[in-house]
Amino acid sequence: MSAIVNKVMGTMARAYRANVAKSLNSYGLHYEDCLLEKPSVLEAISLSSPEVLRDRNRRIKRAMDLSFKKKDLNDYRPDIVENATPFKKEISELVQKIEEREEERELINKGW
Repeated sequence: MSAIVNKVMGTMARAYRANVAKSLNSYGLHYEDCLLEKPSVLEAISLSSPEVLRDRNRRIKRAMDLSFKKKDLNDYRPDIVENATPFKKEISELVQKIEEREEERELINKGW
C-alpha cells in the first residue's frame, strides 16, 4: 500500500516541480529568490558573496519589470530560459546552518 502511495506522490511531485520550474523560468527567477525573507534568510543573503547578491537583485528586478509589463522572459531573452537552472542552490546551505545555530542557541538558553 505505501509503495503505491509513494509512487503516486513521486509522480505528483515531479509534475509539480516541473510546473514550478516553468513558472520561475518565465520570469528568470531561482526558487531561492522567492523564499520568505525571515531573519535566517536575510542573514544568509547578507553573508553570501557580492556576486550572488548582485545576481539575485538583478533577477528580482527583472522579474518585477516583466510582471509589470505582463511579458515573458522568453520574449526578450530565450537564451536565458533555455539555460535556466531554477533550483540552483546558492544560499540554502547557509540558511540551514543559520537555522540549526538558532535552534542550538534556543536549546542552550532553555538549559538542555
